[in-house]
Amino acid sequence: MFERWTNGLFKSTIHRVITPKGAKERYSVPFFFEPNFDALVQCLDSCCNKDNPAKYPPITAGQHLLNMYASTHADFTASSTKKT
Repeated sequence: MFERWTNGLFKSTIHRVITPKGAKERYSVPFFFEPNFDALVQCLDSCCNKDNPAKYPPITAGQHLLNMYASTHADFTASSTKKT
């Protein structure tokens, strides 16, 4: 989401853990942080102007996450999530 907020200044990365060659084990402790489901994610004013307009349309954090899950999990549908 930082990529959307910063108009591409900070790129999203692919999350992968690879065991180094010759290593017997590798431990990874991921930490994921995200805003409230209904939070609006749109380009920050300081990251766009008339010469550098927003590259991404506004979206809620929740819809963005649902879109990301759907793009990486073929069997995922938003209707399979429980609304709270």
